[in-house]
Amino acid sequence: MDRITSLENEIANLRRTLQEKENELYELRKEYTLQQTNTEAFNLNPQSNANNVFKTNMGDKLTKLDIVRYSRQILLPDIGVTGQEKLCAAKVLVVGAGGLGCPAAMYLAGAGVGQIGIVDYDKVDLTNIHRQILHTEADQNDSKAVSATKSLRSINSHIKVQPYNVQLDSTNALDIASRYDVVLDCTDNVPTRYLLNDACAITKLPLISGSALKMEGQLTVYGYRALKNSNEKDQSYIGPCYRCVFPTPPPPETVGSCSANGVAGPVPGAIGCLQALEAIKLIVGQTHEKLLVERMLLFDGEDMTFRTVKLRGRNANCAGCSEQPAVSQLIDYEAFCKSQATEKDLDLNILPSFRRISPPSLSRYLTEGEDLQHTRPLLVDVRSAAEFNMCRIEGTVNWPSDSLRGGRLVELLDEVRRCARKVVFICRRGNDSQIAAQAVIDAIEDPHKDKIADLKGGLHAWSKEVDNNFPIY
Repeated sequence: MDRITSLENEIANLRRTLQEKENELYELRKEYTLQQTNTEAFNLNPQSNANNVFKTNMGDKLTKLDIVRYSRQILLPDIGVTGQEKLCAAKVLVVGAGGLGCPAAMYLAGAGVGQIGIVDYDKVDLTNIHRQILHTEADQNDSKAVSATKSLRSINSHIKVQPYNVQLDSTNALDIASRYDVVLDCTDNVPTRYLLNDACAITKLPLISGSALKMEGQLTVYGYRALKNSNEKDQSYIGPCYRCVFPTPPPPETVGSCSANGVAGPVPGAIGCLQALEAIKLIVGQTHEKLLVERMLLFDGEDMTFRTVKLRGRNANCAGCSEQPAVSQLIDYEAFCKSQATEKDLDLNILPSFRRISPPSLSRYLTEGEDLQHTRPLLVDVRSAAEFNMCRIEGTVNWPSDSLRGGRLVELLDEVRRCARKVVFICRRGNDSQIAAQAVIDAIEDPHKDKIADLKGGLHAWSKEVDNNFPIY
């Protein structure tokens, strides 16, 4: 154990040293680029370089390095020199350095967007790396915002990347967003979507919103304003905001997450890349007809199909973006949506404490019953079949909570009645198990109620307190 601790400390020190050296390299590269730009300006000035009979004409704001580096996209008529100059001057805020934010930020950095802000409160976890491609195994437990910033600087050391290692909320969203021209919503929860929408409505910024779950993805642009684009014929046009399309939040139980429902890594990768493309098109001056304004792109990875659906237009009485909005300042969005804005474990308290068994207590309970198999407690795992097949406590039976209705609930009640000892409900974090246990308590006769309990803290607590080999996911 001492050797492990020693190695961990040594690795931490090496990482700090590496970070310092990378920061030093980043600053040196910036200084070199500035010197190179000044040298180019000197060489292109006939008065300061009278012996040079040739003169090279370039864009007013692009350096030789810019032209070489971004030439492949400058060749596109839709971008050109003017568009590249706009990209180099643009400031884009990417909220979320996860499955969507990583590819989006990578391509924005590659395209030469002058300033990129990265907002993320979380730390890199091993479960992230299969889809969050700016992070590596060496970045585990580091700030996602800092890790992403480090990777982006290695991709393009000539742009400015600003990490914000904070939880975006009503106290800081306006201040951070107002420093940028475009905002990318690369988050995965409803409260932050409403927060970003309202912040962008107040600051009159376009919001490029993406989402991905399981094998599906979505993408659209909210809050577009033609007044900021000289290429628009109708300068009064304003696209719908998120509240125009979704005036009220969905029920929390209907909203999935990658941690609960899973996601195939390339799905957020595809949507994130397309978010970057929409940002580039918007920055260079594409009109709203060519952007995903009043339209939503739907991607289905199972059959590899893309389709675009029409969204409702701007609501003249919208609470967020109308001429006299009801929401003129940011509110408590977790309370408004009745759900969390983070993936931190919920700590529901549905069952009374006497019905909750700690992992060590359950372990002792199982050990005592080893010689009397017929008297062992009944362990009911209410996770999905996919989760149950992935890992489980030996001897548990799987009754997915989604199936506990009608006839399936009747079957479970019969099994509970037949059990001579405790019936312990188990889930991932100790929340769904309480819901399932309470449903059985409400439906079963009084003589059987006392035997029902749940595993406090779920399998995460079991892994931490009893069996370190049990995987946390």
